[in-house]
Formats: sequence, structure tokens, C-alpha cells
Amino acid sequence: MKHIALFALACLLLSACAAPAPAATPTPVPDTPTPKPTATPVPPPRVSIFFVDTAQFEITTPDGWRVLIDVANPSKLTSPPTEQDILLVTHVHNDHYNKTFIDSFPGQKLIVEEGLIELPGVSIRGIASAHNTGQEFTPKDGTNYIFIIDVADLRLAHFGDIGQEEFTPEQLEALGQVDVAMTQLVNSFSYMNMENLKGFNLMEQLNPCMIIPTHSSKQATEEAVNRWAGYACEQPCFISKENLPPEASFLFISSLAAAYQKIYDLPWLTP
Repeated sequence: MKHIALFALACLLLSACAAPAPAATPTPVPDTPTPKPTATPVPPPRVSIFFVDTAQFEITTPDGWRVLIDVANPSKLTSPPTEQDILLVTHVHNDHYNKTFIDSFPGQKLIVEEGLIELPGVSIRGIASAHNTGQEFTPKDGTNYIFIIDVADLRLAHFGDIGQEEFTPEQLEALGQVDVAMTQLVNSFSYMNMENLKGFNLMEQLNPCMIIPTHSSKQATEEAVNRWAGYACEQPCFISKENLPPEASFLFISSLAAAYQKIYDLPWLTP
């Protein structure tokens, strides 16, 4: 009996040793965050500017509106006008005014007058000015009008053939901070020349970020690039708040921009 008891005890001990150990509790692994997709940078809203000659401009907004200013030569438009276009005319001289084109124009227009046009993404206001010193300001059929265009966080202004000695306080209040000024610097019909420097004095008074010359001359161009920083831009020229120069500047965007860039060793405006 003693031997049987010892044998039973030995079997009990062996079975206890052979019992499987309890499963270990796994160490929790922290969740790895799913990487967020990298957002594609959204380009800033910008306007395109196409300049023909004298003072004829096409300005296209991010929403597809096209603002046509002082169209004297419709054959030089990049495409025929549509109802999506707006026409602005600053005064009645034949290098700014084309009656046949005006009468057949299918879109909204402000023709030698003050007024307001508001469309999605663009607001346009016309204010009276003077083609020559001392001329009267009138709401309609006056000697010259300024058009203020607010679009894509920019303020553009086309000054027609302004020939005043200086801006009035009321004009300066309406104009505010102009980003892009399209204006003449010399013009015998406005008695604006390199002796009285009326065109330059007006821009010094206004202090816009960028000046695009309309009526000009070799002497005026040289004065401009000596007075302000200069840039060149191929057409169409794309302008946004982000690529405005940090200081008052002079911009060539006509068909002669490449020639001016070489002559004056100007940097190209980065889109």
C-alpha cells in the first residue's frame, strides 16, 4: 500500500508540472494616427490684364467677367464682346472712344459718366475728373472719368486722360489705396509734359503700388524707371495681392515689354 500511495503522489506531481501556463495578457499597442492627406495649395485669386495701346485695356476677373476700357480699336480685342463683358469709356477723344462699338456693345456699360456696376466678384465705380486743369466735374458727359475696379482683393483704377494739377480730397477719399493705376504721364492734349510733371505728381499724391503707363514718351519712361522700381510682364499679365511689389513700381505690359526689360534691365513680374 505504501508503494501504491507513493506512485499516486508522483503521478499527481507530474500532471501538475505538465499543466499549461495561463496565457499572457498582451501589452496594448497604441493606435497609430492615420496621416492626413496634404492639402494642395490654393492659388490666390488673380486678374489678367491685357493692354493694347493708348489706353485700351482688357481686365478678366477670376469669375470670368471681362472689363473693357477705352476700346478705340475693337479688332485688337482678344475675342468679340459678349453679354459677360463690361465696357467703360473715360472720354470722347477718338483714341478712347468708338461710337459704333459702343452702340453695338451687348453687355453693361458706363460711357463718359459716373455710375456703379456691381456683379459677383467685381464692383466698378465711375467718378468725375478733368481732362485739363480747371475744367468742371460733371456726373455725365464731362471731360474725363476715373473708373475704380474692385476685384480679387485688389483695387485697380483707370484714369483716362486725367490732366488735373492734383486730386481733390473727394477724389482721394473715393480712390482710397489703389493697387494698380493705369494712367498717362505725358499728353499734350492735357498740357501734361516733362516740365510740369503733372502725371508724376498725381501718382506721387496717390501712391499706388503699381503704375501701368498709357500715354508716355521716352523721356517719361526714363523718369519713371529712375523714380520707381520697374518691372516687365508678358501678356496677359496676371496680378494678385501676393505678387504686388513691396514698393511703388512701374510696370511695362505692352507688346514692347520685352524690349523695355532689356533696355532697362528690369526683372520680370512673377505670376
